[in-house]
Amino acid sequence: MSGRLYSMTGLGEAAGAVSPRLSARVRVWSVNSRGLEINLRFLPRGDYPELELACRREVGTRISRGRVSLVLELKRTDWQQALRLNWEVAKALAQQLQAKPAELELAPLHFGELLAVPGFVEASEEALTPEEQEGVLGLLGEALEALAAARAREAELLLPSLQRELAVVEGFAEFLAREGEGLRQALYRRLLERVSGLRSEGVDELRLAQEAALLAERSDVAEEQSRLLAHVAHFRGLLAEGGAVGRKLDFLVQEMLRELNTAGSKLREVGVGERLVEAKAAVERLREQCANLE
Repeated sequence: MSGRLYSMTGLGEAAGAVSPRLSARVRVWSVNSRGLEINLRFLPRGDYPELELACRREVGTRISRGRVSLVLELKRTDWQQALRLNWEVAKALAQQLQAKPAELELAPLHFGELLAVPGFVEASEEALTPEEQEGVLGLLGEALEALAAARAREAELLLPSLQRELAVVEGFAEFLAREGEGLRQALYRRLLERVSGLRSEGVDELRLAQEAALLAERSDVAEEQSRLLAHVAHFRGLLAEGGAVGRKLDFLVQEMLRELNTAGSKLREVGVGERLVEAKAAVERLREQCANLE
């Protein structure tokens, strides 16, 4: 599925005949999940271990992340051959009724009431043939294709929002590059003020040197700015690559937030708080949106 982005929410359906005696309807939908979860249900309930294993394998080859629910409904189309009336049960019931006490009056037994007698109506439950299983898997493939199309449409709707938030983060990194020298000068002036204050308090020269070195180190955010731009470029590359990139994008979002926090701690004294808050809010929105990508 590389080349396209996929969300983790969508719905797909398919239905059709799988043999002269059976038709099937497959409904599959998915929602967000940290990993891949597959919940499968047959209607009516039955035991189809080979088919269940094959269905799970088919889903796993097409979807790598999300909580996937699959309902497979089988319908008989040849009920005339599938049903049998057990008249032996009816005969036994009639014999028992003949032995009833004379004083006990009972209304005549109708056919509709006979249908409710356990064992009178027998439905043959034949195992699915290999051809029928292949037919069901073919319908599952169609439903999964429809699900993939729905997930792709959902991701396309997210893409413009992702790009907008990335532009905000990129803008903050470019601001750091553009205003870096001015920010360093502002921090340097703060350094001079602090050193002057410490000298007036009689602090020794070693302490002054340590304080100066610390503030000088804090004044440089070139590394954070460079890494932010690298993360943004990597993020855009993954969006273009497509496929199951949700986990990678989530990791990059965490790294962006780390760089913003580090830069913010260094520049706390020079009035970049509003821009920083805007960039961090954009990253948080990116986190929320990436949580829906496969």
